[in-house]
Amino acid sequence: MKIKLFLLSIYLNGYKYKIFITQPTDIYHLLIFLSYQKELIIVEHNGKIHNNSNKDPKYIKQKDKIEIITIVGGG
Repeated sequence: MKIKLFLLSIYLNGYKYKIFITQPTDIYHLLIFLSYQKELIIVEHNGKIHNNSNKDPKYIKQKDKIEIITIVGGG
């Protein structure tokens, strides 16, 4: 059985990455793969901030720019 791989070039936190995927992937699954806790981050996708309350998936496309900002508590 042959598995089709798709190569995507994305920018993540200012760095260019090339990722191989087998099917369309959304930002939520990318965050799970990178071991981020979605309650403690803010995601900017192509200049727009997305929060956890958005139910429609934002799929990753070629040359997308994603910024992940981690929320840190302190005093």
